[in-house]
Amino acid sequence: MITACRLRLTNRRPGAVASFRMALFLFAMAMLTDIRAIADAAPSPQFVQPTPAWGGQLIQETVPYQPSMLFVQPGVDQTPVLLDQLSPPVDPFLQPSGLTTESIPLAEDLAKATQPQLPPGARDGIFQKLFFTGTWLPQLEGDSLGWSDLETGLVFGFPFFRRDTPLLVTPRFGVHYLDRPTTPDLPARVYDSSLEFRHLRKFGEGPWAMDAAVTLGYYSDFEIDAGQAFRVTGRGLVVYESSPAAKWILGVAYLNRAGASVLPVAGVLYEPSPDVRWELIFPRPRVAWRLPGGLPDCGDERWFYLGGEFGGGVWSIERPATNTLDLLTSRDYRVVLGYERKIVGGLSRHFEVGYVFGRELEFDSATPDVSLDDTLMLRAGITY
Repeated sequence: MITACRLRLTNRRPGAVASFRMALFLFAMAMLTDIRAIADAAPSPQFVQPTPAWGGQLIQETVPYQPSMLFVQPGVDQTPVLLDQLSPPVDPFLQPSGLTTESIPLAEDLAKATQPQLPPGARDGIFQKLFFTGTWLPQLEGDSLGWSDLETGLVFGFPFFRRDTPLLVTPRFGVHYLDRPTTPDLPARVYDSSLEFRHLRKFGEGPWAMDAAVTLGYYSDFEIDAGQAFRVTGRGLVVYESSPAAKWILGVAYLNRAGASVLPVAGVLYEPSPDVRWELIFPRPRVAWRLPGGLPDCGDERWFYLGGEFGGGVWSIERPATNTLDLLTSRDYRVVLGYERKIVGGLSRHFEVGYVFGRELEFDSATPDVSLDDTLMLRAGITY
């Protein structure tokens, strides 16, 4: 059979053989052309950088403590909703414990309230932020009063009709250690426990936003169950963004204290450049400058700031010497220098040194008021 096929091919005319070869060549070229067309039409593999969860930013490996992510946070804060920064006026004589940081938001939080979406740092899910702060006021004189604070809290966010108009729920707890002289007789510790409900909302596409909050708090030494220890406080604030660089704050704070139940709140947050912030908001004014060395595009910023604040609080206590019920009010004024490293979705931290003056203790009983010596302040905190 093979020999017959060879004979038949050999006996064909040269023109027929040439035509046969040409047909094979054209067929091969057509096949190659189809293969190349199919290859060109197929999508080439693309290496897409994974998208982080809503509000997060991918942080370079050089940044420590960075979770895989993102409430945060946070700030946040950024905030989480990092929603963590303003401070309107609070009467230092009548503020409940931690009022300047609990009953009134920080300036950065209100600034971000004018944004139509959640700011960088807001986490997916309910958990938004965890924070811990420690403060130390040393007893520089034997007859003075040393004071140490440990405070912690969690921020949870729940959609309030929409995700970008959240209801933030913040449980807090704090303990204050008193390094006290013999007189006046004071408890060794007093405590704060509170639950804040806060709502942030931007009105349409305009420049207006709001911040409203109600706080249920119990401030006591936990020795006697007293009605004065429980207080309901709140605030209602409006933010107006007159320009990209300026935001105005106006509202009221409800302290639930005789003599000053409702206080006005007003101030301005001015940011002439991304590296400078003027937070002219009473009672916690602050000027901050962004330092070189961070990675702002990756959510890593370092700030230095100078500010002032009111310190102190109000607690229901039992007088150790007489076992009688009393109401202790502590107040002071502070000038603070601080350094803060903000890492969106990571472990932010801050360190502060300050000078504390105008320190006074007041009592509801017949005990005379006490003026305390000036002292220094050291404070450190972390936020995740």
